[in-house]
Amino acid sequence: MLNIFTRYAIYAQVLLDIDMLFIDEGHAVKMKFRTCLLSKLVCRANFSKVGMLFLLIFGGASCSQPSKDSDLETKMTLVIAEHRAARLAALYEMAPELESRLNVKLKVVEYPAPAKDYFTKLVTELRSGNAPDVFSVPRDLQLDDLAAAGYLADLTSEMQDWEGYSQLPELIKTLTQGSFDKKNYVVPSIVAVEQLYYRHDLLTKYGIDTSQPKTLQELTQRAEQIKEKTAKYAMLFPAGLTWGMGSYTEGFRYLLAGRDDYSLLTSDGRYDLSHPALVDSFQFYADLVSNQFMPVNPLLNPEPWVIPKYEMFPNGDLMITTCGTWCVVFDWGENSRNPIANIDKAVATWKIPAQNGKPFVLASLVYSWAVNDKSRQKLTAKKLALAMGEVDVAIAYAKRLGNVPARMDAKYHPGYPSLGNATEAHQLLPEARAVTTTVGASAVISGVARATEGLLTQRVDAKGAEDILRNYVTSVLGEERVKGSH
Repeated sequence: MLNIFTRYAIYAQVLLDIDMLFIDEGHAVKMKFRTCLLSKLVCRANFSKVGMLFLLIFGGASCSQPSKDSDLETKMTLVIAEHRAARLAALYEMAPELESRLNVKLKVVEYPAPAKDYFTKLVTELRSGNAPDVFSVPRDLQLDDLAAAGYLADLTSEMQDWEGYSQLPELIKTLTQGSFDKKNYVVPSIVAVEQLYYRHDLLTKYGIDTSQPKTLQELTQRAEQIKEKTAKYAMLFPAGLTWGMGSYTEGFRYLLAGRDDYSLLTSDGRYDLSHPALVDSFQFYADLVSNQFMPVNPLLNPEPWVIPKYEMFPNGDLMITTCGTWCVVFDWGENSRNPIANIDKAVATWKIPAQNGKPFVLASLVYSWAVNDKSRQKLTAKKLALAMGEVDVAIAYAKRLGNVPARMDAKYHPGYPSLGNATEAHQLLPEARAVTTTVGASAVISGVARATEGLLTQRVDAKGAEDILRNYVTSVLGEERVKGSH
């Protein structure tokens, strides 16, 4: 008869043996065997280690049949991170269906609400090895840095075998890839479609042309008309330090995307920051400031979006602003802090004017789904990420957030009409543009914020702003990563 200490040692070793035999997809089975083993600790005390392992692997049926409740307890648990009330509401709505579809239990971890705080906490947990199995990446601009750091699982084979992949526009497929290796790292669910939003009701009232401006020169002429006839601010392009990422994503990027003669990235993956397109773009900001077409003081304060977007635009003191489909829901919709009455008629959109006279829309991946490369349940986590890209999930998110589904077959879903006017933006996805970045995009974003801050305060001219951008990015990334650095 083995003494009690020897028996416990044997059972502990058996548990370790089972851990080695059942990995990842066998987690639920492993837990069942572990539970069975512990429940029969006393009555099986005389079995040898080898005999016990044989019994557990090949004779598991000898354990009593578990109840339905214990079946639930043995389902694999996947941890998924989410934040913001609207996004959490969408996830909790879809969670039962997702659990049933994948035969898993979902544990939702609620992260801080502001996008910046969410991303900071996410990166901190990725670094420490405590990140959830599945999480979203706020912007496609952040994908390369996360992938290069080894935080994101490679989803290439799974995505290209996924039936939804063929339904993604080519641009969206490209945005899911790391620029440095062309592997797929995220599953897109919803997309931001960005254009110029203007007060159609007020421009019509004052007799101002509401036809689509085709070039930036025509847009500037429209701004002159607005100032002359209304004495109001004509236009807002986010700028400055306190607007942070938005100074690039909702402002400067619009201008770069409209150039056929310029690419932010060179063919060898460096940032081209000594090109006439940059000076021309900064000059556009300088003109907005010097001609008083754009409100400046609010942009120098904390939360610079509050006054121009949430107050001036709804009140008719600002006529044109950059934005995406989300603004109709969050910034000016019926549940916003300052709703615009009859918004569907009061506010209209222009595509973004382009150098070649062919206006376009911008598309960005927002909160696409990624898998923690250190997840212990990576294969099932990948299945969850793909499930988050299904049309029903995308529509649940899109209708709450004002974005559009990434997949073009969403138009066949019965819930598609609930997206309202956003369906028009969704149909523009195949012709949308984007600005490609690579590792170190955060340095470019911060450099643009600093450069446009100098233009707001009129401390520098357009050439000086270009110098600020180039010098900052060079100081952060090194001269080898920047074309034209000094």
